[in-house]
Amino acid sequence: MSDLFSLLPDFDPEDDPSSKIARDRRALEDVRSSLEQSGYYAYGTIDEQNRWSIAVDDEAGRVDVLVGDDGFEVVLWASSPGLYADEENEWRRNSRARLARITLPNIARGFLDQHQSIAWDDVEQGVALTERYQLPFTRSGDIGRFVGEHLPNLETVLASIERQLG
Repeated sequence: MSDLFSLLPDFDPEDDPSSKIARDRRALEDVRSSLEQSGYYAYGTIDEQNRWSIAVDDEAGRVDVLVGDDGFEVVLWASSPGLYADEENEWRRNSRARLARITLPNIARGFLDQHQSIAWDDVEQGVALTERYQLPFTRSGDIGRFVGEHLPNLETVLASIERQLG
């Protein structure tokens, strides 16, 4: 099939989505192994933008590792599901969630580092914290240790944000 595309005058094989996925899959194999050696269940998947990634779902949060422009993009994510679930009055629960959505941008500006972001997660009904890191390709075998060092920190930052939302 790629031979057919090569007959097209403006076709660049690098534009073929299947070849990019295959290339990223090969590049991320050492990352998957590193995460598994660190005790995580790591699996390959295609994300919502049709990119190959290695994903981890852990009690402390979620991890996605993708091939970026200059290295690996490591995305750590954690949420506080049901932040106001203990509020019995539905009107009050919805009001508190609305106030949290309004307050979160101010907390982000004054409290978070540049690689961190927060948002209200409508599905989880709580705060979602994301941290993004760029690591060089030479660190593929070290990503499992990197995740092990940084993932627990998400819970600490998330707890601090929840206290501010009081």
